[in-house]
Amino acid sequence: MNDNIPEKSPSSMVFMHPDQNGDFRNLENLEFIQEILNSNAHISAIVNSQKRVILSNEHMVNIAGLQSLERIIGNRPGEILNCINVSDGSECTTTDSCRFCGINRAIQDSQNRNIQTSIESRISTRINGRLISYDFRVTCTPLLFHNEPYTLVHLVDISSEKRNEMLEKVFFHDLLNRLGGFDGIVKIMKSENNQPELEEYIDLLNTIGEMTIDDILTQRTLRAAENENLILTIREHSAFEIMESVRKQLSFHPAVQSRHIVICADCVDFRLNTDGALLKRILLNMIKNAAEATPVNGTIELICEKKPVTALFSVRNTGVIPEDVQKQIFLRSFSTKGSGRGLGTYSMKLFGENYLKGKVYFSSDDEHGTLFTIELPS
Repeated sequence: MNDNIPEKSPSSMVFMHPDQNGDFRNLENLEFIQEILNSNAHISAIVNSQKRVILSNEHMVNIAGLQSLERIIGNRPGEILNCINVSDGSECTTTDSCRFCGINRAIQDSQNRNIQTSIESRISTRINGRLISYDFRVTCTPLLFHNEPYTLVHLVDISSEKRNEMLEKVFFHDLLNRLGGFDGIVKIMKSENNQPELEEYIDLLNTIGEMTIDDILTQRTLRAAENENLILTIREHSAFEIMESVRKQLSFHPAVQSRHIVICADCVDFRLNTDGALLKRILLNMIKNAAEATPVNGTIELICEKKPVTALFSVRNTGVIPEDVQKQIFLRSFSTKGSGRGLGTYSMKLFGENYLKGKVYFSSDDEHGTLFTIELPS
């Protein structure tokens, strides 16, 4: 139990109507307000202008290791959570560290500007003698009750999210460094090899390395895109160069093995300004998707077209997508190949529309087969 919360005088625990002498906890609408707070799946509390909690849900009681709401009322968040910066007896919001606390800053900003504020906050606490660190997303909303200002505070525990984010960054960084070394060794082997019978195996090693690096980069790019921190590199590209690069990259990929990838003979080259790496990633996913519906020795066609204000890149195959699949094809994690799959078509839409500012769509019927298209501003 968190026994370090200081006892507060009754006057610091009231939420009163200016013309009323009763405690807020005796108001007729208390039960309704309490139900609203308890309906939130995360920590919810109402604080007064001194940032003291006057009402809270059970989640704050549980995370603080307490037995009842009574131990919370009248205390500030850092005191309730037993923040290590106030555990020496000082009050929450008064220490030098409090100036940098996200919870304190969010409440203060909401109160000063009378607006909803949201910020991430880190806090280290000591519960039952154990040091515990949290990452919270703090959202504060101003309230007015009987002409008195209050603040509704929501704390969402994002500790697991932040920890996974950090681990992913370290994992991607370390793995790409190791694969970079692998790639360098394979290139040395290729340049110094004088045994023709080994060339095929060295080329296979090189292909496996490139495919693995590409898969990791795809996942890292997808993660960055979903977190809205993907940075684009826009420059001029040749449409043919982009399609040829994609065609070569997939020539030995297992997903398209024994399928022929061709560039439409009627296409005319043109230049466009875009993020070439991201566009290639979209086309790679389109081709891999098409390969699954293309029979062995079948053909997958790459098409480009320049229109007055747009540029189109398409991938055609002869297969037809079932109607039930068509209705769900761009949904995240939807897949006909089982659980843990389904990011390919979803990422096409995410990259193409949210970042390249284009449109991604498809058509599929018995007469024309299936055509996936990305239409970009030119």
